[in-house]
Amino acid sequence: MFNQTAMRILSVFVICGLLAAPFITHATIIKNITPAINPSECAREKFTSLKIKDVRKIIGRKLTIKEKAGFLVLRHTLKKKARDTNEGQTALGFGIAAAAMLVLGLFIPYLIIGALIAGIIAVVLGSVAKRQNPSDKKAYAATLLGWITLGAIALFLILAIIIVSSWGWY
Repeated sequence: MFNQTAMRILSVFVICGLLAAPFITHATIIKNITPAINPSECAREKFTSLKIKDVRKIIGRKLTIKEKAGFLVLRHTLKKKARDTNEGQTALGFGIAAAAMLVLGLFIPYLIIGALIAGIIAVVLGSVAKRQNPSDKKAYAATLLGWITLGAIALFLILAIIIVSSWGWY
């Protein structure tokens, strides 16, 4: 008798849970109400080169302190957004992966091949990102990590050749 009662209560909870699941999952979705403003590159460049005096001439009146602060914050944000590129971030990811695979390759030898590939990709992507934006520090770090990884792989290869050649065959 107790088992039947427990089964009925459990089945009621399961059915209620299944009926409420679509509402719960719909309630957890957060939607972005404000659309992202993404001006074109030309408009961004013109806006970031404006000064407060230029804005005052354009609108024909003096700016309030709030408007000046808002303008300066927006200009700084747009300049920073223009400087940050994904190429530098991607290159840095490959550089970090190359260095990590190099360290793990000391224990798992086949990972050194992956470190070699990731190091080459980090150097190439970092150089391309530095050419597009010379002030991109992530691209510089990625290029440096890639070259360090490639140099360490070359050093390990030379040491392996020296060690194998000194063993002798007699």
